[in-house]
Amino acid sequence: QESVELRLKEEFSPTYLEVINESHGQLEDESHFKVVIVSDGFQDKRLVQRHRLVNASLMKEGQLPFHALTITAKTNEEWDSNNSVPQSPACMGGH
Repeated sequence: QESVELRLKEEFSPTYLEVINESHGQLEDESHFKVVIVSDGFQDKRLVQRHRLVNASLMKEGQLPFHALTITAKTNEEWDSNNSVPQSPACMGGH
């Protein structure tokens, strides 16, 4: 979890960042994460572009180092007008 937070802070300089370990079982499993990130680096970027940027910043050797990632990525203006965060979808299997 700490490495996820560090990478996102370095890449996006967010004004708000929350990384939640939603892993099943032990917290040490670290296989499912929820990221809520607010940065003006997302200005003029569509939702899919924002998700790709977040994914790319976390990848190791071309893949995410965990099973699942839920992303809410907003600009400061969007966050100020609506700071709601959708619930993560249920895991369909895997790790």
